[in-house]
Amino acid sequence: MVQKLVPKPPRPKEPNIPRAAAQHMVAVEREPNKVDIGDLPGATYFIADGTQAGLPNGAVVHQDCVATYLEKIPPGEKPVVVYVARELQVLRSLNPIINRKDRVETILDSGSQIVCMALREALKLGLTWDPDIRLRMESANQQVNESVGLARNVPFTFAEGFTIYLQVHIFEQPAYTVLLGRPFDTLTESTIQNLQDGSAIITIRDPNTGRRTALPTIERGKMPKGGVAGEGEQKF
Repeated sequence: MVQKLVPKPPRPKEPNIPRAAAQHMVAVEREPNKVDIGDLPGATYFIADGTQAGLPNGAVVHQDCVATYLEKIPPGEKPVVVYVARELQVLRSLNPIINRKDRVETILDSGSQIVCMALREALKLGLTWDPDIRLRMESANQQVNESVGLARNVPFTFAEGFTIYLQVHIFEQPAYTVLLGRPFDTLTESTIQNLQDGSAIITIRDPNTGRRTALPTIERGKMPKGGVAGEGEQKF
């Protein structure tokens, strides 16, 4: 007896989805109320005109991307949880005077979209914050550290006559004291010159006056003592 071979029906073709996109789709499906901070619009700034409470006329004020997102949510709509998922790999810092009180080691990290501070330092500097504006920082081992709030319009003085006002996210136990993210780079149009001896100089620009200032960066953990305009500062 001869058996007749019946061809099998063709297997349905899987959609051609790039692996990265497929992984993103799975993440969204599992956590629909989570958004990465990198998906939010970038930070902006404005020049105070004297009508804003607590800000001097002409002050350069950074506008935080998380606060801007929350302020634009329609009434009654529940906001999603904003995450920061990245590792800190930075060795250089500055030492501005913060809140007109103390000089504080401040890590430079152009890969971050926010400015952050440790809770213990915020208390030491006498800062207050909005506890309703929070985000979560997720480490590589998936441990989550939620911020306690956002300190608004905190003055950072980098040189004599060079003060900018930043919005600072406060965390209980971060791996740094203060972290200057991309908002600082964008606002000041900063550039870094790496020297052959391993040191680096950062040049920042006051967007209000146009004045440029060159500052030596500091190796992390080796903050010097000094006044408002530290030694080695050059104005242009």
